[in-house]
Amino acid sequence: MPGEQEDHRAAVGRLPRRATDLVEDVVVWVLLSASLLLVAVALIAGVGAHGRVNERIRTQSMDRTMVPATVLAQAPLVPLDPGSRIAVEVEWVGLDGVRRTGLVPVTAATPAGSEVAVWLDRSGAAVDPPPAGVDAVAAGVFTGIAVLAVGASVLGVVWLLVRRGIDAVNSRRWAREWADIGPEWTGHR
Repeated sequence: MPGEQEDHRAAVGRLPRRATDLVEDVVVWVLLSASLLLVAVALIAGVGAHGRVNERIRTQSMDRTMVPATVLAQAPLVPLDPGSRIAVEVEWVGLDGVRRTGLVPVTAATPAGSEVAVWLDRSGAAVDPPPAGVDAVAAGVFTGIAVLAVGASVLGVVWLLVRRGIDAVNSRRWAREWADIGPEWTGHR
């Protein structure tokens, strides 16, 4: 019977499969599928965050106006961080034509009399400049990475719990089998 011999030869090279092996295979496929879905969700979340920040940048850029201001006193030099920004008093002409003064962050060691930019909101109050376009990219990348990290952590914990359960079931089964067959192999009854 040639068919039986081929089946027997094919089965000889394989170990017998346990029920826990099947469970493990199914869980692996489910987790791999979830990983692919996680990548798509992270991409969508990153693109969404990028779009929201871009919209905020566009709105703030429309609501804010840049005007020139004159530094009234030299900004102190910060020797440990020469590129740092320090709030100094500056003077500018508001949107209503009235001269105003206020504290505005400038680069350390900016001399008195220098011209700097001041951003004003619609009421004429000095505000922070609108975020740069790179902020939108950073928000998108950070959000995508955060979603990936959280999702991968959850999938990793699920995998560890499944492995722990499978190992416990296999250990109990091996202990029962060894209790049955061990005395025959070792000669101890």
